[in-house]
Amino acid sequence: MTSAAGEDSSRPFSSVSQPLDHPKKHTPMDEYHAKEAVETASVSQSSMIENHVQTAVAEMVQEHRSEHIDTSVNMVAIGDSLTQGVGDATNNEGYIGILERIISSSSVPPVNFTIENYGKRGNRTDQLVQRMQEPEISTSIKNADVILITIGANDIMHIFRSNLQNLTYDVFADASADYENRLEEVFETIRAKNEDASVYLVGLFNPFHLYFDHIPELNQIVKDWNEIGNDITAEDEQAAFIPLDDVFQSADESYFAEDNFHPSSKGYVEIAKRVFEYIKPEVLPAEGEDTQ
Repeated sequence: MTSAAGEDSSRPFSSVSQPLDHPKKHTPMDEYHAKEAVETASVSQSSMIENHVQTAVAEMVQEHRSEHIDTSVNMVAIGDSLTQGVGDATNNEGYIGILERIISSSSVPPVNFTIENYGKRGNRTDQLVQRMQEPEISTSIKNADVILITIGANDIMHIFRSNLQNLTYDVFADASADYENRLEEVFETIRAKNEDASVYLVGLFNPFHLYFDHIPELNQIVKDWNEIGNDITAEDEQAAFIPLDDVFQSADESYFAEDNFHPSSKGYVEIAKRVFEYIKPEVLPAEGEDTQ
């Protein structure tokens, strides 16, 4: 989002004349070695990212190695690109894939444990409601013990893009009531299919804080819409809100993918850690429960 500054053509040349070298001709072998160097660097970077993910998973497993997990847990993840895992260079399916590895790597993993990922890039709340009517997703929701949701970021982006010439706080405030109605419809659709599953709504975060920190309204908008999500989950005894904004508010560029919008593999690790903190009661025994 940053633009390169133009060079000053009036800048004087060095007072010391430098001889011009004749351009060197590149042979096919030179090109081969150059390509090999680039590929080696790319593989090295991917390995570093994957090692970071593996280390994070190992730490979480080590922390809970003595705890026994319930014998049957069916999880369903629905929502937008965060659920799909867009931006994860390790192809781990984002936080869902990392979460699956944390749980499956436990010393006593669930005998019947599944995570079905129905994340779709670009989904807004109204589109998610429609997709939940699809037979496969509908059946999965009916059979779920735990349902994870990421939604709302594309609702904000839709307003953002539609009002670029008049982007004010009031524009988002006016749209918040419609967002609240659509989010309520998401929960109503889920409960019509499954009254007993534990439902977790993963909160929104501001991906623009690194480049638009001079626009405090963006943080306020995310805060307001998160409060809507928190209020709606509070009305459901089997639901909870998982905040994320604090995780990314102080994050540097390494937490974001190259598009500066979606999380990177490192960012998804942090999301998985936060989600795991909240869903532990669903997959681990309560304090003091006999684990023999």
